[in-house]
Amino acid sequence: MKNLFTKLRREPPAPLPEQLPYPVDIRRRNYQSEGVRRHGGLEVFDAPNALAINHARMANLEAMGLPLAGKRVLDVGCGVGHLGAKLVQLGASVVCVDGRQSNIASLRTRYPHLEAHVGNVETEPLSRFGRFHIVFSYGLLYHLENPLQSLRNMESVCDEMLLLETIICDHELALVRMEDESTDVNQALGGIAGRPTPHYVVLALNRVGFTHVYAPVTAPEHEDFRFAWRNNLDTARDGHNLRCIFVASRTELKNPALVSLLRD
Repeated sequence: MKNLFTKLRREPPAPLPEQLPYPVDIRRRNYQSEGVRRHGGLEVFDAPNALAINHARMANLEAMGLPLAGKRVLDVGCGVGHLGAKLVQLGASVVCVDGRQSNIASLRTRYPHLEAHVGNVETEPLSRFGRFHIVFSYGLLYHLENPLQSLRNMESVCDEMLLLETIICDHELALVRMEDESTDVNQALGGIAGRPTPHYVVLALNRVGFTHVYAPVTAPEHEDFRFAWRNNLDTARDGHNLRCIFVASRTELKNPALVSLLRD
């Protein structure tokens, strides 16, 4: 027993956790770490989950009854062109823009009738592609490190409406939750992304120049769009991202499928 007590006394005490002056817990960047999930190559655009959410998105867009036929539309963050091709089926004239050459090359093979260009919405003016009745950006904003700057860029070429779909952060304040992402074909170009709150999106859309901002009365038929608000900073829950759709307009839209998100 004496030897046991002597051994215990001689063992150094366990080190205490490092005490930092700020409440942070950030590891050095490692894309192979658990915190940055790899998404793969171009096949991700054709995965069943991607096709399912695209179907829900576009069915919801059609149900809103917005005037798309005959409009010139800029599809920002077009990926390989699946949604742009659907917009053409709805009667729009579409120009597609994506930040990755590989995505645009695949788009041109899949949909040779679509006009498509490589362009970075965060660093390059969209004005080089002309002006558009409608700017369409589904599935892009939450991959951007500068969402407000990008919305200004979109607004600068938009004459009528900006149609936006994004993963959101569940909170009532105007916040953006920064996230690490991989740099795979459907993720952030620079590996840094931001999940905005709905308050942030509506405030930004209004302040950059859209006098009216709406949400669809009926959310898309997909689990990502149907959830309870908890004000807890979640961006995903129960295996699903949290997503919202916004319709920003220069003029008032008297449309029963939309509800205004701005107060007088």
